[in-house]
Amino acid sequence: MRICIAGAGGTGGHFAVKLAAAGQDVSVIARGAHLAAIQNSGLTLLEGDKTLNQPVRAASDAAELGVQDFVIVGVKATGLQAIAASLAPLIGPRTLVAFPQNGMSWWYPLDLPSHLPPPPHIPIFDRKDDFLSLMEKPQIAGGSIYSANELAAPGVVQNNSPGRNSLTLGLITPGFEAELASVQAALRAAGIESPVVADIRRIVWSKLLVNMTGSTLALAIESMASVCRTDPALAEIYRRLVEEGLTIAAAYGYNLRDSISGDKLLARMVDHKPSLLQDYEQGRPMEIAEIVQAPAIFARAQNIAAPIMDTLSAVVSRKAKDRGLF
Repeated sequence: MRICIAGAGGTGGHFAVKLAAAGQDVSVIARGAHLAAIQNSGLTLLEGDKTLNQPVRAASDAAELGVQDFVIVGVKATGLQAIAASLAPLIGPRTLVAFPQNGMSWWYPLDLPSHLPPPPHIPIFDRKDDFLSLMEKPQIAGGSIYSANELAAPGVVQNNSPGRNSLTLGLITPGFEAELASVQAALRAAGIESPVVADIRRIVWSKLLVNMTGSTLALAIESMASVCRTDPALAEIYRRLVEEGLTIAAAYGYNLRDSISGDKLLARMVDHKPSLLQDYEQGRPMEIAEIVQAPAIFARAQNIAAPIMDTLSAVVSRKAKDRGLF
């Protein structure tokens, strides 16, 4: 299977190494020192006490790589507009394209089931025209990643969740079921969990709830969110924030209380800086609109009181603006 990861940073690089090691024809789009390192020495993954290096094709221009069977758009939501037009050479009529960005996703309103409340407009929804000019709706797979990674050096990925790495995928409209099944089988063969799910929007809400709580709080306190496990005051704020998130999700048709609670999420936290905090510290554009402001806007549209979310949204938005990152 020809697989391209467009935007092979920490998580994309991790998946590229695993898929290449499993025998897939893997290529990546990267840039700068990271691209040069991959071209010279391959990609290296540090996972627990294991080190795995794989040569993969790497380019800054998708035209060098050609049409793929599967494309993972690995850039963050802040990079979607810039990368959209450059993806055209990768996409043929049977290419499955996955969008596993954190936060509320650009494709969420497309073919939304009639029983679900329509969402308020947020800026990320404006990206639909960029991508629907490149692919048909059945080619689009929504996605959610659980994998804690960071770039330790150009060409070197450090994984902080060994044995707990997954890419959950789901079609937003029927048509590419066979292609999706093949991709999921390839991921599992590479040691990347890829469960079959009935509704990818439910997964997006579940991941958004994790990010809008732990990631946002970590950014506000400039520390790993796992400190909440040992700080009673922060733990209480975290539980209240999770409850607000659950209420927002339920208002849009997704009751997650059977699987998610503040205590359950606290128990599962890994000692890892979330991407929001990594971006803040390293001066990169931040997904404030998609992870932090979107749920607050969704809450207001349904007249839901979310005082913790509103407070944190104001605080971290100001922090990001003051550094020119949002």
